[in-house]
Amino acid sequence: MLGRLRDKTKKLAFMLAKPFAVLGVHPNIVSFLGIPLALVAGYFIYSGNYLLASIFALLAITMDFIDGAVAELTKKKSYFGNYFETMMDKYVEMILLASFAFHFPIESVFALAFAFMESYAKPRVALVIITDNRDWPAIGEHADKFVLIISFLFLAAFVPSILGVETLRLMLWLLIIMTIIGGAQRILYAKKLIEEAERKGKILPYLKKDAGHKAIE
Repeated sequence: MLGRLRDKTKKLAFMLAKPFAVLGVHPNIVSFLGIPLALVAGYFIYSGNYLLASIFALLAITMDFIDGAVAELTKKKSYFGNYFETMMDKYVEMILLASFAFHFPIESVFALAFAFMESYAKPRVALVIITDNRDWPAIGEHADKFVLIISFLFLAAFVPSILGVETLRLMLWLLIIMTIIGGAQRILYAKKLIEEAERKGKILPYLKKDAGHKAIE
């Protein structure tokens, strides 16, 4: 959902990316920097210092925000870079969500599970049809989850509970609900894309119509 604001925030991304480009930092290094920053954020989540956790989580996510701009400014865009930055994003997300397991183990496990199932729904359709990285009409995208996490980490630093519920526990349940709904939206959208491709005869050739389920397991 928030990913659709990408074009409107491009100017900010280039502004933040410029120092890295001037220093000649490779865009893949910028992508990778998200991991140690997320680990520091995870440590502060574990220790209960949610203000510092929110700051380092924001820094980790900023690396994801600017790595593409660094690639453009340094003229080092590559197909592998596109793949690598996405993988780093997922590791950052995993680290941040797993960090909550020290305080909220059940909620953290469900948040991780549904977040990654929602993410899987999008690339999985590429085993049935040829598709691209279009913006899917679903909530719970990468940016949505990160905004929720950072906002509630910052809030938890000053407001430990809301209506008797721990602030971060509430955040995890909101994330769980958001990714369940988003996952369902993505499955329905995938169904639409597959049916459209089937009408046009654009199902991937290795699939046999009479044994489609078996072929893609």
